[in-house]
Amino acid sequence: MSIKLSNRKVLVVDDDPVIRDMMVDIFELEGLSVDVARNGREALEKLHQKDKFLVFLDLMMPVVDGHEVCRQLLAEPLIRQRHIIILMSAIDNLAEASSLHVDGTMPKPFSVDDVFRIIQPYCRSA
Repeated sequence: MSIKLSNRKVLVVDDDPVIRDMMVDIFELEGLSVDVARNGREALEKLHQKDKFLVFLDLMMPVVDGHEVCRQLLAEPLIRQRHIIILMSAIDNLAEASSLHVDGTMPKPFSVDDVFRIIQPYCRSA
């Protein structure tokens, strides 16, 4: 499966290095440009860059959590236009995630097929 997100970069935001590395491997094998952040503060710094991002965002992280990242994205016009996919573990609250004005959710643990299914709508709009 070859995926094209023209001029878009994927940003993976998770404090778990295993999750980050797995997602980087998946995206890089498909030829996508991918960047990582270990927490919300790093993510917000990267989101201020000019690249258009599809963001996979963990909710529970140190320093700045995913909830705060979503709040700041809504408040800042320069970085608001990002597609956000929340990475959810079994303990995360789906109703709470849906109130964050994100584009979707993806379960943790996930499969390669889960990742491809989630990014397909963004491939068509690229």
